[in-house]
Amino acid sequence: MDAARFLVRRATVDDLPGLATLWARCGLQVLDLERHLTEFQLVSSWDGDLEATLALRIQGQEGLLHSEAITRPEQEDDLRQLLWDRMRNLARNHGLVRLWTQEQAPFWHQVAGFEVALPEHLKKLPPAFGNPHQRWFASLLRHNTPGALSLEQEFELFQQSSRASLNRVLDQTRKLRITGYLVAVALFLGVFGLAVYLAIRGARDRSGAPRLRR
Repeated sequence: MDAARFLVRRATVDDLPGLATLWARCGLQVLDLERHLTEFQLVSSWDGDLEATLALRIQGQEGLLHSEAITRPEQEDDLRQLLWDRMRNLARNHGLVRLWTQEQAPFWHQVAGFEVALPEHLKKLPPAFGNPHQRWFASLLRHNTPGALSLEQEFELFQQSSRASLNRVLDQTRKLRITGYLVAVALFLGVFGLAVYLAIRGARDRSGAPRLRR
C-alpha cells in the first residue's frame, strides 16, 4: 500500500457522520464514542474518504487504544500500521509509559508488540480504562523513572524558566530606572543648589562693593 495516498489526522466534528456510520457498521456504541470524539485519530484518502479510525485515551502516564474500525478488510494491517505509527508519536509526545488495549487483531501482538498483561501489570491499569479482571494486552514504551519528563512537562519547565528570567530582567530594569531617576534628581538638586549659591554670592559681591566718590 502506498502510504502517501492517505492522510492520518485527528478527528473533528465534521467527521462525525462518517465515523458514526463506520462505528455502527463495526458494532460499536455510537452515542458513547461521540462523547469521546477528541480521542480519535483517523486515516482518510486525500479525497476525504474515511478508511480507518482508532482512539487513544490518556490517563496520567497510561494510554488506552480502543474502538478500532476499518473500512477495507483487504488492507487492514496496512491501515493499522498507519494508525500505530500515529499513536506511538502521540504517546511519546505525552510522555506515556505504557499502552493498553483489548483489540484482538493479530497485528497488535505480532507487529505492535502488545503482550498479555500479567497480574502484576494489571495493578497499574487505570480504573477508567475498564475491568482489570478481563483479558488485557499491554506494551511498555519506557521505564517510569523519576527523572523522565514528557515533552509537555519539559516545555512547561522551559516556560517557567523563561518567565523567571524575564521577571529578573524586568526587576533589574526597574531598579536601574529608579537609580537613574535618583541620579537625575541628585544632579538637578546639585546644579540648582550651585546656581542658588552663585546667585547669592553675586548679590553679596554687588552689595558689598565700594562706591566711587566724586
